[in-house]
Amino acid sequence: MKVTICIGSACHLKGSREIIQKLQGLVAANQLGDKVDLSGAFCSKNCVNGVCVTVDGTLFSVSPETAEEFFQKEIMGRL
Repeated sequence: MKVTICIGSACHLKGSREIIQKLQGLVAANQLGDKVDLSGAFCSKNCVNGVCVTVDGTLFSVSPETAEEFFQKEIMGRL
């Protein structure tokens, strides 16, 4: 599963670094390193909607506060 977090300027200001850290921790805690490929990318062209995260090409808007819920629903829910 490919998970890409936008690290462009707008998303960086909205907490992309914190989201990356949370998702990395959750992937490690659930021993999913071989199933989930986390990566960063510049501008997802959806700056107004917060930190853009794509899961296998599907775009989501995630905040540091919703990162764990997002992980459970969109990542764990797909595995």
